[in-house]
Formats: sequence, C-alpha cells, structure tokens
Amino acid sequence: MATQSPDSEYFRDSQTQAQMELLATIVQTDVAYPWNPAQLESESYLADIEQEFALCDSFSDSDIALKSQVLFAQLEQVWLATSLQKSLREKFAHVPEDFLARIAQSVQNATVKYRSLADQMVECVLDILPQWAEEDLQVLARPLAYAMREADSSGVEVVMETRRSWAELSSIEQARVGLAVARYAISQLEISD
Repeated sequence: MATQSPDSEYFRDSQTQAQMELLATIVQTDVAYPWNPAQLESESYLADIEQEFALCDSFSDSDIALKSQVLFAQLEQVWLATSLQKSLREKFAHVPEDFLARIAQSVQNATVKYRSLADQMVECVLDILPQWAEEDLQVLARPLAYAMREADSSGVEVVMETRRSWAELSSIEQARVGLAVARYAISQLEISD
C-alpha cells in the first residue's frame, strides 16, 4: 500500500479550496450581465456601469489629449528600447545580455544629452564599465566614432565581429566591444527615427 506524501494532500486541499472559491464567486454575482443590450433592463445596467467609469467628469479633453500624448511617447520609448535590445542580442551574441540591455536603455538619453558621437558612445558605457575613467573611454571612442563616419569602417567591423566569449576578452577589448555596441545602437536608433 502506497503512502501519500503530505505535499499531495496539501495540493488536493488547495485545489478543492480554489474550486470552491471559484464556484462561490460565480454563484454570488448580484446582477448578471445583460446579454441582450436591446432589453429595457440593459439600459439602466449599462448606464450605472458607465457612470462608475466616467472620465469626462474628472478630465477635460485637453487633459486627456495631453496625458495620452505622454503615454504614447513612453510606450514608444519602451518599444524602441525593446526592439533595440533584440537587435543588439542578434548582432552581439557573445556579449552578456545585461550589458546589452543597459546600453539599449542608455542610448536614448545619451543621444539627447550629447551632440558628439564619441560623447554619446562614452555615455552609453560609462556606468557599465565603472573601472574605466571617462577620459580613457574618450580615447578609445574617438577612433571608433571617426571610423564609422568614413566609408571604410573595417576597424570597427573587426571589433564588432569579435567571436570570443566575453570572459576571454581583456578589459580593453571589453571596453572596445562595449563602445562598438554603443555605436551600433546609436546608428540603429538613428535609422528608426
């Protein structure tokens, strides 16, 4: 005869309790939803429900328009950051995902904050590479920024196509790859605008 574990008894008890609560919720509903909106009783029910959620009493049309614009701008930023992060993961599979996510999040602020491409790149990786001074990152960023502007960007492509794992890279190689990722992210953001 097999013995039942206490876990299976607890599971059975919690499942029964959940079923009973669901049944009680279904049965205890005071007013059923009127499935036929053409009935006379439906009009009063729907008017009561609409009154509970009336936004027109608390917001003017201009408030709603302003708040919706802010909401849509925030949604667009989230969408851009998410699609940028996906693009970075596809291009730089050997770079840790948290590193790529932080660059994707910081790139929008960096492009607004700075005009110089090198400054934007440094701003993107400054928090991610705390062991590096800003001036040292500027030195590494300048050749990458200028190489990307020219038609011949083979130096940048070599950095971007590094296929060794992140742990195998030296600190300076990690900084160069980080700056190349930042440059790629900035270019992707410019394309989407």
